[in-house]
Amino acid sequence: MRPQRMSRLPIALGLGMLFLATGCSGGDGDGPNDSTAPAAQTPSSAESDQASPTGSSAPSAPSSVAATTAALTLFYVAVGDAGQSGPEIGCGDSLVATQTGPEEFTNQVEASMAALLADDNEELGGSGLRNALAASDLEYVTSLVDGDVVTVELEGTVSSGGTCDDPRIIEQLKYTAMTAAGTGEAEILVEGEKIEEVLSSK
Repeated sequence: MRPQRMSRLPIALGLGMLFLATGCSGGDGDGPNDSTAPAAQTPSSAESDQASPTGSSAPSAPSSVAATTAALTLFYVAVGDAGQSGPEIGCGDSLVATQTGPEEFTNQVEASMAALLADDNEELGGSGLRNALAASDLEYVTSLVDGDVVTVELEGTVSSGGTCDDPRIIEQLKYTAMTAAGTGEAEILVEGEKIEEVLSSK
């Protein structure tokens, strides 16, 4: 009888070890598993603000305006033409529309005014057309279209050759601005003052 009882001992030990192994393996998976990777941590609000200055997680990209390539229309003066070649102005002169070569721009008013003001020649090539703005030192600042009126702000100084030059300067600027903006009226400001008032004070 003694040998028979001892022969059952290895079987009992084997079953006990099997139960212990099953209990330590995590069973059916409902219990916690130490081998699972920890969840990614969400950055703190301070870290989010540092990554995005505005505090938003996905800042919108700045809007952009597509560039256009086209000729610009600039106006010059036909002295003594009496309105035969264009609108009559001042002392029996005419304003004549001229075209530049193709230019790339995003704001046609800015491009046209800048091109006109950059021309410091008294005549336009061999055309005989006069540039009344040649002696002035003006630069484009900004413009605004409100309804049928475009307002253009310039900075610098205006130089006029006399009474007949005043309307030439004014209308060269106004017609160039109106054509670029597609409006029927224009107001030109120099250092915040209407150009008519600037010229009348000289």
